[in-house]
Amino acid sequence: MLDRNAVRGLVRTLLRRRDDTRPFTDSDSLVLSGRLDSIEILQIVMFLEDRGTAFDDQAFDQEDFDSINRIMTRIELQSPAART
Repeated sequence: MLDRNAVRGLVRTLLRRRDDTRPFTDSDSLVLSGRLDSIEILQIVMFLEDRGTAFDDQAFDQEDFDSINRIMTRIELQSPAART
């Protein structure tokens, strides 16, 4: 399973590309607040898929990626143990 720090690092990188250096917590809204957009959410999904998290059998909901906590929940739900 992906490490929370790796996800935080990716989000930090995506925010910096937007010149957004404000701090964020794991529960802060990233999408609904406008800090990240749909293109960056796709980048997060690709990052997760490249590291073994598959999303092919799940409906895509952008809000599932609205915070670090929600991203981590989505990763946990996609883990092999959660599917058995």
